[in-house]
Amino acid sequence: MEMKKVLLTGGSGFIGRNIKEYLSGVCKLYAPTRKELNLLDEGEVRTYIKENKIDIVIHSANPNPVKNELDKPQTMFEDSIRVFMNLYNAQDYYERMYTLGSGAEYDKSKDIVLIKEDEEGRSVPYDSYGLAKFAINRIIEGSSKQCNLRIFACYGPTDHESKFITHVIHCCMKNEDITIRQNCYFDYMHVSDLGKILEYFIYNTPKHQAYNVCTGTRKTLEEIAGIVKEQMKSESNIVILNSGWNKEYTGSNERLLDEIGKYQFMSLEDGIKIQIESETK
Repeated sequence: MEMKKVLLTGGSGFIGRNIKEYLSGVCKLYAPTRKELNLLDEGEVRTYIKENKIDIVIHSANPNPVKNELDKPQTMFEDSIRVFMNLYNAQDYYERMYTLGSGAEYDKSKDIVLIKEDEEGRSVPYDSYGLAKFAINRIIEGSSKQCNLRIFACYGPTDHESKFITHVIHCCMKNEDITIRQNCYFDYMHVSDLGKILEYFIYNTPKHQAYNVCTGTRKTLEEIAGIVKEQMKSESNIVILNSGWNKEYTGSNERLLDEIGKYQFMSLEDGIKIQIESETK
């Protein structure tokens, strides 16, 4: 089978950094930096795709003012839409684009409980991030060349210090209390699983235009903190700052598994072990 030419946007972000190495072994990967390709410039995007004869686009780039000082909160929504539209508008020059969406499209102001794809649209997200992803999904629905892969909670090596599992590891390393604002159920997927799932979609035509990409497993933040604490043999206390339950954030992956077949996601225990090794080396 001839290797596909794949353009990965957001290659320097958490997800991009972690899937680049794997994808490089299964396709001819192009992962330009911001300096090499300005995604906000429509002409530049079209020229890059045409000149490199790109087959598949994996759109992972996402403006994030918390993690990158070049991104601004006041333009986050517009920049998200503009970058997507610049890639979308070049679809005459590639076979297919996979946009890495988010479970936030289901509106995180409400409980998201093992939610299925056909429940999208039950309400419009209030936050700019979720709203941009929601709007992009609507545009995707209008083109057979577009597909939305909705990621829920993704973790792994080099994740930002503000992310929960990284936060817990750092608390254990410092022998500090492990603080949880409020307990809730999450569905955490190791980033290495995403690379393998993307390989399937690079070489197969999707039957649907949207998929939840998640493990379909519910774990509380307190349980996850306990796994980290046990593996690190830490005596740090787990302190939940607010009583009651925060909104759940879990998805059903039935549609995904119906398409790609039996797939064994990395266990949370194994994934956390890998991340602990990464954070402590």
